[in-house]
Amino acid sequence: MESAKPATLVTRSGVVDRATRAARVAAAETLSGVSELPSLLDQVHAVVALEEPVLRNLLITQCYYELSAELVRLLGGSNAHWCSFATWASKTAGRFIRNEEVPTVLRRLILSGEDDGEGFLPRLSITRLRGQGGLDRDSAPSVSAIDPLTPWWGHGLGLMDVPERILTELSSDIALGNLKVFEELGPLFARMIQLYRACPRPGDAQLEALLDGLLPGPSPEGGQGLLRSAVEHYHRAMLTEDRDKRAELILLANARVGLHEQVRLQPYIARALNAPIRCMIETVRSPGQSLPKALRSMFQDKLDKVQALWRLAATKEMMTMRLPDEILELGRDLPAPPGSPLHCPELATIEDRELYELLREYDAHDHTTTGCGAEDWASLKERMSYILELFRSRQSCARLLERPFNRDQHAEILAWRVPMPIHGEL
Repeated sequence: MESAKPATLVTRSGVVDRATRAARVAAAETLSGVSELPSLLDQVHAVVALEEPVLRNLLITQCYYELSAELVRLLGGSNAHWCSFATWASKTAGRFIRNEEVPTVLRRLILSGEDDGEGFLPRLSITRLRGQGGLDRDSAPSVSAIDPLTPWWGHGLGLMDVPERILTELSSDIALGNLKVFEELGPLFARMIQLYRACPRPGDAQLEALLDGLLPGPSPEGGQGLLRSAVEHYHRAMLTEDRDKRAELILLANARVGLHEQVRLQPYIARALNAPIRCMIETVRSPGQSLPKALRSMFQDKLDKVQALWRLAATKEMMTMRLPDEILELGRDLPAPPGSPLHCPELATIEDRELYELLREYDAHDHTTTGCGAEDWASLKERMSYILELFRSRQSCARLLERPFNRDQHAEILAWRVPMPIHGEL
């Protein structure tokens, strides 16, 4: 009998080839708990090799959760660690990778008339429904490419395609950053689980085996010295019975991994924040386009408007982190966790000198988060100030350890399919 033609997966962003279906299912079994845990490393490599960015992001998010669950058990107690936070950061990144919210506002700004810009930015904040999936699709402004009110210059200068170009570059930069971090850190934590899971009390042999795969040297120069330090502190946390000391060691390890991650992400974040202006300039300067002197001031005005909107959109969307019970705006000071004090008892005071000095370097060492909101998310120092406050204030939040997807979405993702809208909002 002639074999059936391989099926295809229709996703929210297109079609995914299923020629490697067998390998993918085998890898997905790890996530569902069917396979033995040592194959989790194979799962990480399979996800890294996937080229479709939307599905890959979902699998990265799910994989971070599986790594988190195992590492929480290894570390003891209920402390969240870097993979716990990475789960929700990756899920937040997925909204940009899928281009779910920004297209309308960008298109509205670039194609709006001269008199429409002043009232648009305030309307953006009105149309956003926090905690309910972003923009209200029924009330959000929309623009048609053939709208008779669209200014003639939008067509003449080739700016009609700029929103799509911006979104494409933004999605690509965030997807690449998401992959860049996972392909380095996913295997590290998977190897830690393999080495430590069978040891009631891990020793020097396990630590040395894990460190052996990490390069010495500073992160900006391609080294992994921060990761080596983080591994040593996670190792020490596993061995101590002192709850306060364990919490501080885990926070220090989380901070080291977080700083390394942010160094790696720096070029992708900078490109994303500069995408609107870069795309508009490249469009106007492309072959066949010329900008008459009389239109230069108009074009500059459009650049200013796009930049203003983009900073607002970045603050409202890209500079957010969606946790199970709250949406944090990274441009504002960090609030206390819902129903809890700002810091858990174990981290209310910092005794470890190395941890204290690191927190102080980024102004995250005291008992308040006043001033931690980032004004420019492209600034590594401002990002780290907020991130360290986040790590310290949420380390004991049990909800960070929850699954990132509902049951139907989970089943679809394990089958290497992007869940459809009927399965709920991602």
